[in-house]
Amino acid sequence: MTSVQAQAAQLTESGQWQEAIALLSEQNRLHPDVVQEKQLIDWRVQGFQHTAHPSPNTVWPPVFASDSSNAFSLANGIPEITATQLNANTLGAAVQQHGSLLVRNLVPKNMLDALRDNIEQAVNTRNQRAAGEVIDSNNPYYSPSQYLNTHHKLGVGRKFIAETGGVWAADSPRGLFSVMELYRQLQLKKILADYFGEAPCVSVKKWVLRRVDPIAGEADWHQDGAFMGREVRSMNLWIALSDCGGDSANPGIDIVPRRFEDIVQTGTDGARFDWTVGPAYVEKNFSNTPWQRPAFKAGDALFFDHMNLHRTAWSPAITGRRYAIECWFFAAGASAENQIPMLL
Repeated sequence: MTSVQAQAAQLTESGQWQEAIALLSEQNRLHPDVVQEKQLIDWRVQGFQHTAHPSPNTVWPPVFASDSSNAFSLANGIPEITATQLNANTLGAAVQQHGSLLVRNLVPKNMLDALRDNIEQAVNTRNQRAAGEVIDSNNPYYSPSQYLNTHHKLGVGRKFIAETGGVWAADSPRGLFSVMELYRQLQLKKILADYFGEAPCVSVKKWVLRRVDPIAGEADWHQDGAFMGREVRSMNLWIALSDCGGDSANPGIDIVPRRFEDIVQTGTDGARFDWTVGPAYVEKNFSNTPWQRPAFKAGDALFFDHMNLHRTAWSPAITGRRYAIECWFFAAGASAENQIPMLL
């Protein structure tokens, strides 16, 4: 253990989790090390559990500047801005009024290749391990936390994500650290703190590195609030690392471009699950705001919360593969406890 690692560990013992994470993160920027990256994941989980979080702001949803909507254009009902226009007011005005916000060129182009490669390595290593290959327990791209495995009920979540072409970010030490560096560069922590009115957090189960192949047929729609709970305070950041959606051969995401205040009817009109919304239900009930399939360039991103109605895109013309990062942020005082919150 280096002197910096020892100093960081001492900070955790005195309850200074954020300070410890900041110190070890700086050390890892200078000297990348999978052992440090794994420790950071465990500390983010443990730190959230051992940190007192104030009761959430009683005023919700928040009120945003009246001129915020002037910052974005409405492309087929979906608000759209550039990365330099992103702040809590534009985010809040778009999501609270229209259900989502599309941000062009959010990810710097010089980071795209490395982020895609991290996902490729993580998924391939996970698949090799599942096939019975012996994988180093300190593989930087796929190395599930023993702390999480022994101290938390993970259920079938990891298996479900694997079946849909993804890996939990918390299972990929190098992948998670790289994405966290992106969020740091984008100053997301401050933007989301301003939006929630309190500290934001992330979670184990709702932070996924995705490598998605075409699905077999038309998907159901869903609102994440149907299984996370309506009362959480959330914001999802869905980042396209490939050109996708629109007329692309790579699967994007379909969106109903409107604000929903309640969970819509599930389990009917041909829905496959009791928590999903049948395609026929959407066609019948939301014809005044027809669903959209936005076109994404690599680096574009879509923000939406747990009330948004969306699905993975499908058509016979979709034959390619899409890389993406999906991360749900929560207000620390109103998070989804069953998703295993982590310090941001």
